[in-house]
Amino acid sequence: FDSFRFRMTPSNADEITRVETAEDEITAELPSPTMSSKPGEGGQVFAQVASLHGKSHRLIFDRKRNVFHFMLNDDERVKITYRVDELLAVKKHSVKIKKGILQPLEAKKDTPTTLCFYFVYRKNKHKWRLLEVPVVFASSMERDYWERLCQMTLKALEQRPRRILVYINPFGGKGKAPNIYKKYVEPLFQLAEITAQVIFTQHANHAKEHVEGMNEYDWKTIDGIVSVGGDGLFNECLSGAINRTQTEVSVDVDDRRSVLASPRIPFGIIGAGSANSIVMTVHDTDDYATSAVHIAIGSRCRVDACTVHNRKELVRVSADAISYGWLGDVLRDSERYRWLGPLRYQWSALRTTIRNPSYRGTVSFSLSATETNKPMDKLPSCVPPCTLCDQSGGHSDRLTSSRAEHEYHVHTDFAHVICCVIPCVTPFTPLGLAPFTGIGDGSLDLALLPRLSRCANLNFMRRAAQYGGKGMYEMDPSLNCYRVSAWSYCPDKIEDRGVWNVDGEIVDQPPEPLHFRLRPRLISFFGRDAAVIAPTKRSILKKRKSSIVYR
Repeated sequence: FDSFRFRMTPSNADEITRVETAEDEITAELPSPTMSSKPGEGGQVFAQVASLHGKSHRLIFDRKRNVFHFMLNDDERVKITYRVDELLAVKKHSVKIKKGILQPLEAKKDTPTTLCFYFVYRKNKHKWRLLEVPVVFASSMERDYWERLCQMTLKALEQRPRRILVYINPFGGKGKAPNIYKKYVEPLFQLAEITAQVIFTQHANHAKEHVEGMNEYDWKTIDGIVSVGGDGLFNECLSGAINRTQTEVSVDVDDRRSVLASPRIPFGIIGAGSANSIVMTVHDTDDYATSAVHIAIGSRCRVDACTVHNRKELVRVSADAISYGWLGDVLRDSERYRWLGPLRYQWSALRTTIRNPSYRGTVSFSLSATETNKPMDKLPSCVPPCTLCDQSGGHSDRLTSSRAEHEYHVHTDFAHVICCVIPCVTPFTPLGLAPFTGIGDGSLDLALLPRLSRCANLNFMRRAAQYGGKGMYEMDPSLNCYRVSAWSYCPDKIEDRGVWNVDGEIVDQPPEPLHFRLRPRLISFFGRDAAVIAPTKRSILKKRKSSIVYR
């Protein structure tokens, strides 16, 4: 193999060479090359290859920097670079890709000397796609060696999932969820050699019950849970995994003061629901192929969560948004018109606006360490009689009594009580509903709006959709919005206490208070974070940091 040279430290055939990366000091255990009689120094493997058009190229695998270089021999300035974590798979045959989306796989014969590299790349600001790079080697033995080398490298990537549990809501996306999985997700998983166990949910809380009752072997061997449906199905999977994790570590999940342990597995969503808020917030789009790409390559980010408790037990876990008043009533009314699809929300919003509901109660909250505003300067006056004000010696004092659980409170008629765990990007709020909070920044955004007229409420919702929460706050800093770590709500009424919209699911308000507590970075999500920079066809290595972790 005169054209196939290696620059590695000499070693025996079965030895493992440890290579340290130049920038991130991440160690990688890879098989030493055994087919070269001319080992050299450094950490590069390279070969003279050709494209399908017959042009001569040099393929370089830099094992120190964990990148592949494709260089044109006639002009070395023409170079395309891909990171190892952009490599999804290598195959000895080609697959059908249409506009960057992998089509259902078909049985094909292996080519004699061609090896196809499949990289993921960011097509535009929001969408990710798949790219095929076919390379022709001088011989089949040389091609086979590169295939084994790439396969060993991919298997060493710790973040890559090998076995995934998939829950599909057969009624999600107007009944299209199964077809969405089969068309956009299953072929990608098959190409990446990911084993997927698919379960179709039959009733409400089916996914939650299945996760909690899964046998120990299956639970220990899965590398992730993926839901194909809306935010409600994802919430079921998340709640089941959190409950099971706390049971394993002997943590009382019903005690709101307990410190919860993070589930060991990441979660993913293929947005096949009506709003798809979580997936749109994390990926900037609800594009099916983009979500599938992030799951297949094992992108990770940490996401905050919020637990909802009544006096005795855990009611629900939220990773999106919690709302009460007008938004809660819209969801409750929309359940009567599910046959309308997403249009039911607009119809119910009109009906609820005509009713213009409000609910009297007390919101108490504790500020996050990152909050700088003083609630005493902005909170509306409590509507008498207020028990907490009486305990603190008069309702003009905005600080709650030291005997209470939270520092601040307000007692009034609420048109909106909105708590955002993440920015909450939806088709109705494309710029995000939350003015401050991020995906995993360790705070909740709590917005309090006293009773409004019908016109004022319509104007508020219009501005929220048009400018987003951040834009609204910049236009009107007097809005009652704070970064909090915990809060509670206690209703005054015995009847018609309203309902809560928790991640798109209805939760009834009991006569006693409901308590909400932040769980910072509790869950891991298949998605982007600051450490995973989007790949591009022409990479500039010094501006891009890898998040590769090797076993």
